[in-house]
Amino acid sequence: MTRDELYRVLDIDTTEDFQYFENMAELMEHENEIGNDLIYGLLQDLSMETFLELMEHYFEDIQGWVPEGETDFYMMMENIRRSLSGMTRSILKSMGNGDIQEVDDTMVKLADEICRFREWYSLEKNVECTHDDTGDIRVLPVRDALTLNREEKLGGESWRFDFSQAMEYELEDYIMSFADLAELEQ
Repeated sequence: MTRDELYRVLDIDTTEDFQYFENMAELMEHENEIGNDLIYGLLQDLSMETFLELMEHYFEDIQGWVPEGETDFYMMMENIRRSLSGMTRSILKSMGNGDIQEVDDTMVKLADEICRFREWYSLEKNVECTHDDTGDIRVLPVRDALTLNREEKLGGESWRFDFSQAMEYELEDYIMSFADLAELEQ
C-alpha cells in the first residue's frame, strides 16, 4: 500500500483532514495490511492531540460492544487503550520538552503497536462465535465478533463468544510514570 492509497482508505487528502471518528476506525479496521512505515509517516504528520482524542473515543466505542460477562477481555482492551494513549501522551510531552529523539523513538513504538493491534483486532481469526439457535460455529477476528454482538443488541441473531484465543495478545512493555497513569484516569 502506498501513502496515497492509505489516504484514500482513510478518506483524507492531507493529514489535516484526519479529524473524524471514521478516519480512526478505518485506520484500525481496514482489512488490508498497512505497513509500520506508512503508519509512522502518518503519525509524524498528524496533530497528536487530535489523534489522542480520536483514539480515546474509538476505544470507548468498541469497548461498549464487548459482551457482558467478558470482564477479562474488557480489561485487556482497556490496557491496550492505556498503552496506546500513554505512548501518545509521552510523544506530546516530549514534543513540549523539545526532545525530538524521544518523540521519534516513541512514535516508532506507537506505529508498531498500532500495527500489532490492527493485526490482532481486524485480521486474525481469534474469537469462536457459536450461534445460539443453530450451533453454527464461526471463528472470526475480534472486530467481527464485536460486530455480531452489536447486531444482537440491535435485534439480530444471538451468539455466544469465546475470547480465550484472543486473550493471548501481549502488550509491549511500556513504562509509564504514576503521574502519567493518574492523568490517564482523569
